[in-house]
Amino acid sequence: MKEYLYNDFLNILNKTGQSILPIINNYISTHYSAYRPFDIKPENKSMKEWKMNYRKKPKVGKAICSVFSIETRLSFRFSLLSSMVHEILLRQNEFSEKIRNNTLKQLICTVNKSCRSYGGNNICPFRQYFWINKRLIMACPYPWITFNDLEEKDITDVFLFMDIQMKHMVQDSKDIKGSLYAETNIQRCKDVQSVVLDEFSLDIDLFEINDHVKKVERLDKYTKLYNLVPMGERNGLWYYISDDSVCGLDHTKNEYSYNKIPKGRYAVVIIEDPFTFSFNRVWNYVCKWVLDNHESINGFNLEKNKNIACFSRFYMESSKEKMALYVTIK
Repeated sequence: MKEYLYNDFLNILNKTGQSILPIINNYISTHYSAYRPFDIKPENKSMKEWKMNYRKKPKVGKAICSVFSIETRLSFRFSLLSSMVHEILLRQNEFSEKIRNNTLKQLICTVNKSCRSYGGNNICPFRQYFWINKRLIMACPYPWITFNDLEEKDITDVFLFMDIQMKHMVQDSKDIKGSLYAETNIQRCKDVQSVVLDEFSLDIDLFEINDHVKKVERLDKYTKLYNLVPMGERNGLWYYISDDSVCGLDHTKNEYSYNKIPKGRYAVVIIEDPFTFSFNRVWNYVCKWVLDNHESINGFNLEKNKNIACFSRFYMESSKEKMALYVTIK
């Protein structure tokens, strides 16, 4: 089988593609030198569709991006991780209107329309829910984002997209999931209940973390992985989610800056042995319950421009570690 090179791919592009690809290729070789163009080949016998992947190794490993030529037109595809989906949603206004609209169209869950895996089934076991701008967004957790007919003015957006992609690829390779991570939600999460809480304050002075978890290190790792900001103690350790840290901002200076649980109605679920299970799966499970029961999420403004939708509590019961997730509902 004939081996094709980068220049073979470049030469079949139109003038716009031949102008853009070298700039992006140079950016990758300068900033992410371990990634090189591999798998260069035509996708059909007519030689009108070509593909190229930027990987560390020729045949294995996640590509930072895939490049296509369709009828000589240049196209880029990114395969996103779920954590990157969240960050892209949070930072959507940093992109041009063209790239932002194109990205959002492909991020939002289309399970009952054009989803490549679950189209027409009306349910996706992997759908993720994000609370962005006081709104619950249903998104595909591992979407392919394709940019077609790129122009030179779009290059900066491609660079930003690539930088975010690389950040999450590096982080994902470091994350270690527990042995029970693949268990289904229903096996671990049990039933969701609706409760009403009066406003109460949390203790932020003297309390023993060891009273609520067996190993503090596991709690620290878990809360950092899922961007949980400590609020204090009352029958357990309470946290809220900080979207700031999803974008890489340091929120450590805000520890215990808010220590009240607001009065309201909550959908709550309790899970045992939480550190071997994804926090995001628990959140997704409760969100699905909220929608299935025709409820709606009601966020709280904790601080200036900080709207959150849930609280988590870690505690011990009969020597077992547990987590309760409280999602605010109207």
